[in-house]
Amino acid sequence: MKSIKLKLWCSIMGITAVVILCFWLFQVILLEDLYLIKKQNKILSDTKSVAETINSSNDLQSLEYSLNSFAFQNNYCIEVTNLGGMTLGVFGISSENSILRNHFKLRQQVLQNILNSSQEYILQDGYSSVYGNRFYVGSTSQKSQTLGNYLLLIESELAPVHEAVNTTKTQLIYLSIILIVLSTFAAFMLSRTFTKPILKISQAAQQVAAGDLKVHVHIKSKDEIGKLSQDFNLMVREINKSSTLQKELVANVSHDIRTPLTMIKGYAEIIKDLTGDNKQKREEQLDVIIEESNRLNVLVNDILDLSRLQAGQITIQKTEFDLGVKLRDVMKRYRLLEINENFQFSLEAPEHCMVYADEVKIEQVLYNIINNATNHTGEDKKVMIALEENEQWATVKISDTGAGIKQEDMPLIWDRYYKPYKKKDRKGMGTGLGLSIVKAILSAHKYLFGVDSVLGKGSTFWFEIEKPAKPDVSHTKLLKK
Repeated sequence: MKSIKLKLWCSIMGITAVVILCFWLFQVILLEDLYLIKKQNKILSDTKSVAETINSSNDLQSLEYSLNSFAFQNNYCIEVTNLGGMTLGVFGISSENSILRNHFKLRQQVLQNILNSSQEYILQDGYSSVYGNRFYVGSTSQKSQTLGNYLLLIESELAPVHEAVNTTKTQLIYLSIILIVLSTFAAFMLSRTFTKPILKISQAAQQVAAGDLKVHVHIKSKDEIGKLSQDFNLMVREINKSSTLQKELVANVSHDIRTPLTMIKGYAEIIKDLTGDNKQKREEQLDVIIEESNRLNVLVNDILDLSRLQAGQITIQKTEFDLGVKLRDVMKRYRLLEINENFQFSLEAPEHCMVYADEVKIEQVLYNIINNATNHTGEDKKVMIALEENEQWATVKISDTGAGIKQEDMPLIWDRYYKPYKKKDRKGMGTGLGLSIVKAILSAHKYLFGVDSVLGKGSTFWFEIEKPAKPDVSHTKLLKK
């Protein structure tokens, strides 16, 4: 497996190699060819331009001045001859430096090529002047009102590119060595900068895997690696929180299971050893066994329901049903609490309210929230249920008059077995999983829910249920017709 250091070094060295290659390609290998192509194109262009100037001029004095100025500006030797090769005028650099005027045969060859060609002609000489320089010659055959038929030759000295290339080669050798050294150093520093925090996060991840959930990565950078370290620390905190809740869940479930099992075992042994023949005591003790068995059954069912909901194994099957009728049916089942324990239940709801949801799951939500209210209401034992509706939503509100919930505890009350305060539980109190089940069901429906609470005055739990879409009236009338 290649390390980040090696990959980064290879990347930087690859970029450096491409840069060095481009330098060598354009400054050494192609420099002369590019220069000659550019020079050739310029001479051809200037030849046309000078010919147009001669052809359009009627004043020989001004023409001579223009040609001299143009020749000196561009370091040209401009020669105008008649068709027989007799010189009509030479402008620009001295004729002593002209290769054409110092090599008769070459001059004749160029003049002959001009006469035989209908287009501009370019000559790259294979000769050398007395100074050892090379030349380009641009030429053309023209006709003007002033000079009649004439031949135009523009001769230009070529720069000593070979010497420049040799000098550039030496410079590029040193430059290449410097770039390689700098690239290696830069790769080392960058790889160290990148890998050091990554190694910290890796070591911290190994500590978490070993069970240390108190680890914290200290990286102050504000780049993507800094963001990664923040996300890692957040992940560890959430894992720690989840682990703590899991331990509490196991402890609470163990305690809640152990209590009814102890009661069942204890009363069963009493019946067996002491009160088996006493019908009245036996029936009282059997009632306790049955009640604790029911409590144990409710706990197990709640744990299974919650696990299935959170695992997505229970699907939501929405149907239309009357929530107003459902609330009244649910409230009938709490009459025993009104009779036996003096609870006061009140319901404010329209006679009918059609909604669209999973009827069985919403009934489970109602029972869990009402049970939670009965477990935490005040000394007056009042529980208020209200149903409000608009065109799209029905809202159920269930209120108690208990101690209320602290603001910082509100996001946590939906966690399994979370208890912000302890209270003397009434007989038959719930399992502590009710609100977790409520959250799982309503989240699966994608319905809004929440709680409003004031310390010392009680809490109000609420949730919304979607109402069925109304049919298109115009479409209905059309069907009836």
